[in-house]
Amino acid sequence: MTIQNPCARVLAAALLALCGTLPAQAQTDPAAALLGGTTLIDLRLRFEDVDLKGKTRRASATTLRARIGFLTGEYHGFSALVEGDFIGHLDSGHYNDTLNGRVQFPTIADPDMAALNRLQLNYAAALTPAAMASGESDVHIAAGRQRILLGDQRFIGNAGWRQHEQTFDAVTLVDTSIPSTTLTYAWVAGVNRVFGPASTMGHFDSNSHLFNATYTGFAPELAIEAYDYLLDLRQAPLLSTASYGARFTASVPLAADLTGQVNGAYARQTPYGANPLHFDLTYYLAESGISYDGLSATAGYEVLGGNGVTGFSTPLASLHPFQGSAEQFLTDPPNGVRDLYGRTGYSFRVPMISGNAAATVVFHSFRADAANLAYGDEWDGSLEAFFPGGTMLGAAFGDFSARGGGFASKSVFWLYAGYRY
Repeated sequence: MTIQNPCARVLAAALLALCGTLPAQAQTDPAAALLGGTTLIDLRLRFEDVDLKGKTRRASATTLRARIGFLTGEYHGFSALVEGDFIGHLDSGHYNDTLNGRVQFPTIADPDMAALNRLQLNYAAALTPAAMASGESDVHIAAGRQRILLGDQRFIGNAGWRQHEQTFDAVTLVDTSIPSTTLTYAWVAGVNRVFGPASTMGHFDSNSHLFNATYTGFAPELAIEAYDYLLDLRQAPLLSTASYGARFTASVPLAADLTGQVNGAYARQTPYGANPLHFDLTYYLAESGISYDGLSATAGYEVLGGNGVTGFSTPLASLHPFQGSAEQFLTDPPNGVRDLYGRTGYSFRVPMISGNAAATVVFHSFRADAANLAYGDEWDGSLEAFFPGGTMLGAAFGDFSARGGGFASKSVFWLYAGYRY
């Protein structure tokens, strides 16, 4: 029998590798392991308004996401997780959701769907004497449809801002048996994108390999990350690339309640898989900031290179947190992008509701990397409040003012509420 479903194929391929290869955890009663699991609930109601110059209509969408799942307890180190996404709109649908054909409206990529979000088999084991003595696991394996978040998600993430997140049909191994070191490897057989299973853009068949290593042994405030991401995407050969690089984050105490931060990253990108293009592009980031008693300020400069034909690409990233909330650079332009930005934030408690709140304001100035060309400027802002019991409220905006390069001015506003259990 041939297994066609990528998620089922990954699960089947991993079972033999999982069984018997690592020492098992202490046995528990299987019924207790199943019934002693955790119910997963993630609800989000969101209103989104988009005004894009060049479109005849303004888009607005009120959508509700109900993500419901269950994680079993462990039995011989094994556990399982199943989760579905259920998304629907609560208004007249005056937006292009990428499936409804309403191209006179700007895109809000949250189509209605009932979709399998995650279905995975997990295995955890203790390999080292220290882990065995503490009762903790230092090797974790996950096989099936899963969420993969690597580093700051600049290259690999779940695109969690959209109502339907990005997941991966994959086998993932995480090893923490070496002190201060986390080693991650994932073989990705499929990418389930935010557009959902009914979309022609909703899935990439893949034969991709993800390598990531993080070390924190030099100092508690310093983390060093190295990675190599080999993307082979059958439906998107022009996005099939090999990206290898490094990143560091450092936090330096300066005085009481005063802390400085420095972050940096560098990567190279070349063609991989069936990509017919020839290029050798660079990525780099330099960022510094300071924080005091909930108040923070950050300045940064991020460059995704371009050569006039193709730009540095990160198709599997969580793109919304980078290069502006208005999301004008989800696909890097051929001339690349230089993003000079400043961000301020303030986190504070709200005594009357016993909750926490955070406000941010960000300014971006975008230019081309391979040409003397200004793309535009953008202001972003957000205010979020988190309450006891797992509920939250938030509002955010992004306002991009185009100055050239083929981009159009765009403003976006969001109002949202969420609940997690």
